[in-house]
Amino acid sequence: MVKWISLAGKAVAAVGIFFGFYYLGADPQTSLAIVTATSVGVVGVLAFVCHVIFHKEDAARLGWETDRPDWMWEVGYANLAFGFMGLLAVFAGWGTYAQSLVLLGYSLYLLQAAALHTYRYVTDEKRSPARLWRGVIPTVVLVAMMAFFAAYALATAG
Repeated sequence: MVKWISLAGKAVAAVGIFFGFYYLGADPQTSLAIVTATSVGVVGVLAFVCHVIFHKEDAARLGWETDRPDWMWEVGYANLAFGFMGLLAVFAGWGTYAQSLVLLGYSLYLLQAAALHTYRYVTDEKRSPARLWRGVIPTVVLVAMMAFFAAYALATAG
């Protein structure tokens, strides 16, 4: 189940980034809202589901099995907090600055996760290409895209 939820999150983020670029020139506010709602809102909530509800399966998928899933729950709750803030910033109409800050905050959070996955890849005795291609590269690409949209919105804000 976690595999499919994780893939759904990646798909939602990719579609959101695509439509973000599609609307960027014509309607930057819509572009920002789409990217914030999808790449932070939906992705954050789906990550919460993986890390908290399906924590055992998710830990096994990540290669971090444990009898004490407290840290998985903590990561899940952080994702949920960002996810809710992303959705609220868009649907409550909090504006460009709130959406940009949520994007930048989640970007920084995910960049740290990518750094941790990179460290695990580099220091692991058996370097799993799946860890690199599943955990590091897509996360870094998503971080770069979210940071771009946040910076663009802040630079063009009236």
